[in-house]
Amino acid sequence: MNKKLCNAAASALVGLSFSFFSTNAAADAASELVRKLVAKDILTEEEGNLLLQSRAQEIAEATHIEVGKKGLKVKSADGDFSMQFGGRLHADVFGHSSDGDLAGGVDPVDGTEIRRGRIYLKGKAYDDFKYMIEADFAGNKTSVKDLFLSYTGFNGPLELTVGNQKHAMSMEVQESSNDIMFTERSLVTALTVPYFDRAIGLNLKGSGDDWSLQSGIYGDTVSSGNKNNDEGHGFGIRGTFAPVMNAENGHLLHLGLNYGYRSLSDDNLANTKSAAFAYETTNASELKLFNTGAIGGLNDVQTGIIELAAMFGPLSFQSEYAKTKADLDGAADVDLTAFYGQIGYTLTGESRRYKGSDGEFKRLTPKQNFSLSQGTWGAWELATRYDQVDLNDSSILGGKGKRYTLAVNWYLNPNVRLMADWTRTFDLTNGPIVKTNGSDVDNIDAFTLRGQWAF
Repeated sequence: MNKKLCNAAASALVGLSFSFFSTNAAADAASELVRKLVAKDILTEEEGNLLLQSRAQEIAEATHIEVGKKGLKVKSADGDFSMQFGGRLHADVFGHSSDGDLAGGVDPVDGTEIRRGRIYLKGKAYDDFKYMIEADFAGNKTSVKDLFLSYTGFNGPLELTVGNQKHAMSMEVQESSNDIMFTERSLVTALTVPYFDRAIGLNLKGSGDDWSLQSGIYGDTVSSGNKNNDEGHGFGIRGTFAPVMNAENGHLLHLGLNYGYRSLSDDNLANTKSAAFAYETTNASELKLFNTGAIGGLNDVQTGIIELAAMFGPLSFQSEYAKTKADLDGAADVDLTAFYGQIGYTLTGESRRYKGSDGEFKRLTPKQNFSLSQGTWGAWELATRYDQVDLNDSSILGGKGKRYTLAVNWYLNPNVRLMADWTRTFDLTNGPIVKTNGSDVDNIDAFTLRGQWAF
């Protein structure tokens, strides 16, 4: 057989090999075949390089690369592999008023901060596996948020997740900070955080278009505590159902039930944090009008939550009622409660987005993006919330009070949002902070402005 015929046969063989192998496997298998043919002097080195360069170009053209409102996305030609890079930036300025006569030299911090500065990488591999890696650089330090792997290859709508993740607990906790209508979550988080926030665990979830049910067992978060003490552990279960869900008309009725359990570590920490029930007016104010302080002898907590939400076009409603039972050594159990109800209205007519398979609201998307040249102004939203908390029971005096919040949100486009909140806390009794004359604190106002960029 002459050299030209050998070269033609080798080229045909390489071409057939590329055709038979999948896109991901072809690069390795065919490359190795070309190298062997070159080594046996069936192909010249120049011919081998041309074949490899041609195939590399075909693979590059077949791979789907997209840069858009969801960050940078890369998908393999067969769709079995993907990567998405994104992040969020929440820049806040905040202040307080009616706080000049607090006893003990208490003075809330006013100023600015990068509340959240996160970068994430997520995607799927071999079609059945999903992954998420997210780190936060706010506060000039690095902390791990989501870090998990999920398997979705069951014969049914099931998803098994292992790693650092949110507990199956509370609609408000499950919702992303990119999507909530207020700069701060409600007073209910005085009961849910840190007991039922992120932790390393195993979670099983089933879902459909209008329902979700998930449950998991969890240890502590990735921030390790004292190595000489056993960690605590937790359990959570959350179920949601939307008997009315019409995305086209923006009609929704959402119902949800939650139960969570958390035991403390041997060094009396709750998920590596202080065993306290508390709420800070803003993230960096250092003013906790509701605060039990670290509770000595606290063994475990059990929390139940009822959810109710609805939407009618641009008008939406969301609420949760939570009750916590705390088990104490040598003392009676303590019952603590919290509640919130919030209403949002979109002046420009858009409806909030709701994802039934997660049982939660997503960020509003404007019909028209803000553009001075085109005379369009994005979407405008008004929101108000009333919430209350009672951290007083038996030997625990963490404060009881009420609060209302007014918010204006401007969605310039799907990625950029400006937020303005005003919050007043009132009717406080038996709280940890009092006035200089010894009376209860009343009418503490907090203001927050936020610029948000998320993709």
